[in-house]
Amino acid sequence: MLVISEFKKQVTDPTRREAAQERFRLARRFLNPLYPLIRKGFAHSKCTVQAAFGRAMSHTLTNVIQGEYPDFEVVPALAKISNGMLSPLAVNTCVRTTNTIQLSWDVTESNIKDYNQWDDQVILCTYDIIGEQAAINEQQVLRKDLQMTIELPSILHDRPVHLYLFLHDRDENLYSRSQYLGLF
Repeated sequence: MLVISEFKKQVTDPTRREAAQERFRLARRFLNPLYPLIRKGFAHSKCTVQAAFGRAMSHTLTNVIQGEYPDFEVVPALAKISNGMLSPLAVNTCVRTTNTIQLSWDVTESNIKDYNQWDDQVILCTYDIIGEQAAINEQQVLRKDLQMTIELPSILHDRPVHLYLFLHDRDENLYSRSQYLGLF
């Protein structure tokens, strides 16, 4: 007879454990400044705050943290800070002049029935990964406006910033998937 209930202690590789811890540390450090946005952008009516952040962590660990231990790197272009069913904007131009960012887009027409409305609010997130500082636009900008100009806060002056763009409906219940616009 074959004994199947015998417990065999697995030999763990400390490097593998350290690699997992480092990936988690990098993901957490990347997402922490974006927490207020992630809390809303990944949530839905039956989702807790912890589950929303867990979804963002899962995506970041799976897609954004790349490389082999100990040379992991964060790829900001693959990050998502919101996920939803609203259609994204078709961005035409995005220009940074000193401490101002100007953005313009087209209204996209879709044959698919969706939840897009003219009054969906546009959110532009500027994120300095190295300084661990993030900011969003204060003024309300709507989908129908077709453009926005924002002044960067003083903590982001003369700093390279990554730009993420997303939308939410008037009740802040529905969100679009975030778009990465680049490093400016």
